[in-house]
Amino acid sequence: MCDREGPSGSGSQGGDKGEGKRSTSQPMPTGSRGSSYFANEPLQFRVRGSTITGASPPKFVTLEDIMKAAHGMQNMALAHEIAMDTDFKLEPFEPPDNSYQKLVKETMHKAYFDILREQLNSDPPEYKQALVLLEDVKQGLFSILLPRHTRIREMIEEVLDADFIKQQAENNSLDFHKYAHFVVDLMAKLAAPARDEMIQNISTLTDTVDIFRAILETLEVLKLDLANTLIAMIRPHVQQESVHYERAKFDEMLQVTEDGLKHTREWLQRHINKTGLSIPVTDATIIRNVTAQTLAKAYLELLEWDGTREYPETVSLDAPRFSELGTQVYHLVVIASLMLVSPTCGTDNAAAARHKQTLKDKLYILLDNTANDIELKQILPSVAEEIILVTEQLLESLHQDPLTTDMKELIRTQVISLRDPEHRVRQIVRQRVLEFLEVILICAGGSRQVPVGLSALSRELTTVSGTLLRYVMHNKAVFTKHYLDIIAEELKLRVNGD
Repeated sequence: MCDREGPSGSGSQGGDKGEGKRSTSQPMPTGSRGSSYFANEPLQFRVRGSTITGASPPKFVTLEDIMKAAHGMQNMALAHEIAMDTDFKLEPFEPPDNSYQKLVKETMHKAYFDILREQLNSDPPEYKQALVLLEDVKQGLFSILLPRHTRIREMIEEVLDADFIKQQAENNSLDFHKYAHFVVDLMAKLAAPARDEMIQNISTLTDTVDIFRAILETLEVLKLDLANTLIAMIRPHVQQESVHYERAKFDEMLQVTEDGLKHTREWLQRHINKTGLSIPVTDATIIRNVTAQTLAKAYLELLEWDGTREYPETVSLDAPRFSELGTQVYHLVVIASLMLVSPTCGTDNAAAARHKQTLKDKLYILLDNTANDIELKQILPSVAEEIILVTEQLLESLHQDPLTTDMKELIRTQVISLRDPEHRVRQIVRQRVLEFLEVILICAGGSRQVPVGLSALSRELTTVSGTLLRYVMHNKAVFTKHYLDIIAEELKLRVNGD
């Protein structure tokens, strides 16, 4: 295992949480004369950044087969995110600032409303674009309804009747404000309370074009809210069915790749321990035991992944999760090491316990943006000063003598020495943490005693182990058959090489 050197809408009734680096589809909205504001712009969503990549397809696989399998993998990735991330939600796609795509989108939307304003201000007024606008609004309202909202749907059809509105336009009696009031009132009833302010702001507008532009933008937000509400509703079902679904989609991908398990096989082979085995191994029980032990070590490698290696195909969807969890383990090891070399942390009394908690909280804040030894080296001098400060506060509260100059210098030296990943204290703490996690994975949970020297971080260690176990159990449920086959074949083939 490598050392960590180097960088490593709220729903309509649903939750709200922002989240980070994700891949997105990228629409190109249009706004030509008579076209829809939405312009075939699909509902955008973000998925945690990861992909499944296979080897080059064999010669006799059709392009249709490959595209079908790729589409299946996209669906699998989305289902996997919904099942694994309880805070997963769809988010609006916004092109990067100053990007060509953002420029095109803003230009086309501006052109849409400029045409509308120009037509309405002409003498006599022209309503061609206005009719398109009201139809857009009508479809937008339909998009935020649930199937049970039949009466509301009928009311929308009646009020926003296209033929009647067209007759009003031909007779120059089309009252935009009346329709705007109806739409805003209906949105207020359908939207979550969190959107009340957004809808109320529409009522403060006086310009007809600005009102309907705000209505369309709000409808897009409400459409996303509804989608997130539905995701929250179906999540239990997705979680229940995702194992079978992911397994089926992955197997479809394997059928159109020469070796879709190449990197998975290499990953497992590095961790097979044949000590004491009589090769070839054919006993199913022994193979299962070897597989369990192999997988435990292999999953731990993901927490300290060497970026020069290709990531295993079967865990690629969770690569960001294992990376994030690896950073948490890194923080845990470093903070535990810092506390072990800090004075008074070895004292066992109430004041010392409060001191440990205070010091731990401060260290987590200081190391929040630290993910590797290069970054750690830069902040250790500041960490040393913080440890000195917290220690002096403890001594003062206990009415003891303050730290001497020599003692302060000793603390600085001990703290800064932890920049070395081979430091004895760091090595011992890391070993204890990984051994604890390995036992958890092999035994699939259960009650385990916190390793010596880590009692102050028992809550953090428990959280990490629980999260890791959840990721691993889902992955094993989907791919255990492939893991067993790979290891069984490896144990069988080794006899030919011995």
